[in-house]
Amino acid sequence: MSEPVAPTSLTLPPHEARLLSAHLDRLSTWDPRTPVRFVARARALGVYSAPPMEVIAFVALPLADPVDGELDSFTIAADLRASLGDDGRLTVPPVMIGDAALAVLPPSDSWQLPIAAVSGDLVPLVDTAVAEFRRRAAAASDSSPSSPELTCLAQEIWDRPGFGGLPLRALHAARRLGFLSDDASRVSASTCTGWKRLTTVRGQVFVRTVPPVSRPSLSVVR
Repeated sequence: MSEPVAPTSLTLPPHEARLLSAHLDRLSTWDPRTPVRFVARARALGVYSAPPMEVIAFVALPLADPVDGELDSFTIAADLRASLGDDGRLTVPPVMIGDAALAVLPPSDSWQLPIAAVSGDLVPLVDTAVAEFRRRAAAASDSSPSSPELTCLAQEIWDRPGFGGLPLRALHAARRLGFLSDDASRVSASTCTGWKRLTTVRGQVFVRTVPPVSRPSLSVVR
């Protein structure tokens, strides 16, 4: 029996298509070349991305029509956004070489020790850190975005403890992607071998507890 042919397009319900569109817009605004890996099977679509904060972001969405077999492909945020039509039809963009940051995906189970919180209680932690970065960056002798001084400053601030063992960079990524909002929605932090996870009602952010040998630069926030 022949193997199922990978689908060339996917269809999302209108509301889910709008959610995905907003998510991809945020990723593209941050960095249009943000690596994205999307996996579709049965009636579910999972979108993993690697924004420039040493994290992996994830959103899961239902499909309007089931797919045969499994689709697992790499692209960038801007191209996936351009492939999503107003009617909810997602045309699978040409496959790109996979990014190392998304070569190994976080586990889907075996997460332990969940710690609960309220989204609105975490937002001030992020906003205070962003304000500190901007203030200290403005006083830096070399304030160009790629300067070693700003890179070290970003590393110092975003590696600080945030919530539930997660570094501030995980919370910052969640805030910038719209996962963390100033409301009463529930969030949780949990652990798994080699990983930590922030779970919100809008998406998840993962951090490796053992960073890659070559660490990408942290995002410089203005």
